Amino acid sequence: MLNSPGNRHLRDETTHFGSPSRGLPATHFRRPRQESPRLPNTSLSEKSYFDETDLSAYFSHLNVNDRIFDNPVYHFPLVENGFFSHPCQEAEQINQDSSILNLLHNHNFDGLRSNGNELSSVPRNQWMSSLSLKRNQWLQDSFDCSSLRDLRGNIVALAKDQYGCRHLQRTMSSLPKEEIEMIFVEVIDRVCELMIDPFGNYVVQKIVELCSEEQRTRILLMLTNDDFQLVRICLNTHGIRAVLKLLENLTNPQQISLVIAALRPGAVALTKDTNGHYVIQYCVKHFSQEDTKYLLNEVADNCYGIATDKSGCCVLQHCVEYSKGAQRERLVAEIIANALLLAEDCYGNYVVQHLLALRVPQITASLLRQLEGHYVSFSCNKYGSNVVERCLLESGEEQSTRIIIELLRSPNVSMLLMHPFGNYVIQSALLVSKGFVHDALRYLIRINSPMMRSNIYGKKVLAWFQKRRLPYI
Repeated sequence: MLNSPGNRHLRDETTHFGSPSRGLPATHFRRPRQESPRLPNTSLSEKSYFDETDLSAYFSHLNVNDRIFDNPVYHFPLVENGFFSHPCQEAEQINQDSSILNLLHNHNFDGLRSNGNELSSVPRNQWMSSLSLKRNQWLQDSFDCSSLRDLRGNIVALAKDQYGCRHLQRTMSSLPKEEIEMIFVEVIDRVCELMIDPFGNYVVQKIVELCSEEQRTRILLMLTNDDFQLVRICLNTHGIRAVLKLLENLTNPQQISLVIAALRPGAVALTKDTNGHYVIQYCVKHFSQEDTKYLLNEVADNCYGIATDKSGCCVLQHCVEYSKGAQRERLVAEIIANALLLAEDCYGNYVVQHLLALRVPQITASLLRQLEGHYVSFSCNKYGSNVVERCLLESGEEQSTRIIIELLRSPNVSMLLMHPFGNYVIQSALLVSKGFVHDALRYLIRINSPMMRSNIYGKKVLAWFQKRRLPYI
């Protein structure tokens, strides 16, 4: 089968200074460019890969044909099927069952047109030796033979190619300002398109590092001339990398104001997105309170929805940690107001626990008052039991004593000893309790020990005493 799910794909890594190492999509001979799944309306017209059958035509208007195809150094004769052969110098793991057979099928090689069964009569190593291309080295040699002036007018196309983007990144580091300006002029009108391209985003990152303050401002103006343009780029897997690099290189208040104003309409969507939440966290951590107050207000206005989201709960904790003054007070107040619902949520409980972990007496006291009267029900909940444990461990002796007394006064307290989640609350209560409260817990365990010995969760409580070599009778 041509597209067997078991096939292995050739993977490569894009080399970029300061960029995260990440596997790139499989390289096929005529693989179409992939579009971002998060930006269905974005139309990218350029190819992401060079087609080997078009390379001669492509390099003809770069004035490098004579230096590449007629130069005996490269030894790249054209074979009759229209592809270039290249002597492999090292073994490569390629998708033999898919790429090679698709190549043969698509180009209708002589002797392979009648039916697929005839493929088995062709020696596999014969086709491997003639069609295996050291494509990356071939293109690299081609680029090395051409100056930047030869590539003028084709910078965007090169930036969107796997090997072209590498060449641009490598050469830009040593270019004078005049040639950086030439590259900038070519890409500025299509910078939004390049930022969401799998390869082009790395070129944009390099340009951002090397360009002037005025040029960065021009990039920002291109990104912010549409109300949601910057937000859409931040939601893209590749775009978020380029945006973060841009934020790292902002140098004046005007640039920061442009970014915040553009992000504000999509702040809630960004906090809930697996890519977009990074930009909110970066802004909150590195920009001033005055710059981020509007973003923090948006987060506070949508506290519950953000706190109960997988990415959002991380952003909310980050906002609480790095905010100050009135913005922080408002965030804390919104979390406490929703604490009864958040405590039993699979993500929201982490936000409540984060407030307790701050160990700010006023915040802890307000939160415990809000949860008062619900500790038993929370102890029987998978997520709420974690909150009760944190309340016991992070509060003072007086506050933890009140919580334990509330548990002991409940008619269902014996059930907690043998409950899948409640038993952990009892163990934490034993750890922090002192005096008469601790004695009351031990008495409760003693009278229920016969049943606890035959219960898997009750045994966990009894094991607490055994580990510490303490008697519970």
